[in-house]
Amino acid sequence: MIRLYLILLTFFLFLSGCAHRIDQQTALYANWKDQLSQQSNWQVEGKMAFISSQERQSANLNWQQKEELNQLILTTFIGTRVLALKQSAEGAELEYDDQVFYDQNASALLHRLTGFTIPLENAEHWLKGTATDESLQVDELGRAKSITWQDTDGSRWDISYGDYQQHAGFWLPKKLTLKHRDIKIKIQLYEWHFN
Repeated sequence: MIRLYLILLTFFLFLSGCAHRIDQQTALYANWKDQLSQQSNWQVEGKMAFISSQERQSANLNWQQKEELNQLILTTFIGTRVLALKQSAEGAELEYDDQVFYDQNASALLHRLTGFTIPLENAEHWLKGTATDESLQVDELGRAKSITWQDTDGSRWDISYGDYQQHAGFWLPKKLTLKHRDIKIKIQLYEWHFN
């Protein structure tokens, strides 16, 4: 009798595992890329590593956008806040070293105070993998593989996408690498949320 229960339990666990896998595959929107590019309220958590010829730094990231407000918070592995950068149509505000700084350009502000460079203007497009450009290369599923992104200051970034995860009906980037001259930024994204 116990053997029968074990066989049935194993069978139901197998079926529930298959059903879960099927749901994930069929949950993808047919026009997922268009719908994803229109998402203006999102949040993602992960890690970011800045690598240059002079130094290497890493931090946990929490990046979110609510309509026109974009906010990037970097923390240490124990949760201490390194910086908080807010960007809106009015300009950029950076909390760093217990002080608040302002500028019209978020990337310039970040670089001036920390020495790190990252293309922050319209970052949602390259971060979500929905940027469009003639340099865009896609895989067989229509997901971005690489793109050359030009920041508002004219800096060119080579962005490559290493892995994706399927969530909320979208294919979402999981690993990205950005390169500009001797700067390399590696981003690993764990958890996406949409409102």
